Amino acid sequence: MVSLCISATLRLCAKIGFASLGSKCWLNTRFVGEIDLAFSRLVLLMSTRIVVGFIGHGIHSVYHLSWIAKPIRTRLWLVPIASCFFVGCVDGPFFELKKLNPVIQNQWKEDRKRGPVFSQRVEEMRLLKSQFPRMPESEKDKWIATVSQIVESESSPELRREAVLALTEVVERPEAATTLVKLARDKNDKVRLAVANSLHQSFTPESTKTLLALASNDTSESVRSAATQSLGAHKTDDVKQFLAKQISDRRPGVQYPATLALKEMTGKDFKGDVSKWKRYLNGEEVEPDKATFYEALQPYNPFRR
Repeated sequence: MVSLCISATLRLCAKIGFASLGSKCWLNTRFVGEIDLAFSRLVLLMSTRIVVGFIGHGIHSVYHLSWIAKPIRTRLWLVPIASCFFVGCVDGPFFELKKLNPVIQNQWKEDRKRGPVFSQRVEEMRLLKSQFPRMPESEKDKWIATVSQIVESESSPELRREAVLALTEVVERPEAATTLVKLARDKNDKVRLAVANSLHQSFTPESTKTLLALASNDTSESVRSAATQSLGAHKTDDVKQFLAKQISDRRPGVQYPATLALKEMTGKDFKGDVSKWKRYLNGEEVEPDKATFYEALQPYNPFRR
C-alpha cells in the first residue's frame, strides 16, 4: 500500500514538474512541431530528483516516470510520417483543391495570356472528338486538315495520341486514314497503339498494309497485339494467311490476339483451341463448342462491358 502511494505521488509530482518546467516544449510540439529532447529529459531528471529528495529512496519510481516520455517520443516519430501522408511527394493527396486557390488561379490566368497551355490544348482536342460525329461534312474536312497540320509539328506524344483518338471518329474518311497511316511511324509506343486500334475500322489498302506492318515488325508487344486483333475486320487473303501463321506460333501472347481476329473474320468461335483453328484453316469441317450456361447469359448481363 505504501509503495502504491509513493508511486502515485511520484507520478503526480513528475507530471506537475514536467508541466511547469516543460511548458515551452509542449507549446513547441503542439504549435511549431519542434521539441528539444535534451530539455525535456533534463526536466524529467530534475523533477525525479526533487521528488526522490523529499520522499526518500525510491529508485523503482524512476521506471514509473519513463512512461511520460514514451508517448512524447512516439508522437515525435509520428510527425514526419503524418506529414508524408498529408503533404505527399509533390502536391499531396488533395492536389485538386489547388483549383480553389486564388493565387494559383491567377498564375494560370497569366499563363493563358501568353498562349494556350497544355491542358487547354488537350481539352480542345477532346472537345473536337466529341463534336466530330455531329459536324457537317464540309466542317469535318476542314478540321481533319487542321488536325493533320497539328500532328506534323506537335512535340507532345500525349497530344498526338489525343489527335489519333479524335480522328478515330472520322476514320472512314480517306483524309483521316492517311493521317493515321503517317502516325503509325511515330516514335512513341502509345501513339502507335492508338493508331493500331483506330485502323480497325479503316478498310483502305493502305490501312490494311499498315496494320500488317505493325503486327509483324513493331518493337512494342502491345502494339503488335493490338494490330493483330484489328486485322479481324480486314477480310483479305493476305490477312488470313498472316493470322494462320500467327496461330502456329507457340507464344500465347501471339496466338491469343490471332484467335480473336479470326473469330471476328470468320464468325467461328473455338474458344482459343489452337488445334481446331488450324484444322479449320486447313479446310476441315470443325464444329464449334457449345456455349456454356455462363456464356449464354452474357448478352443479358447488365454489368457486361
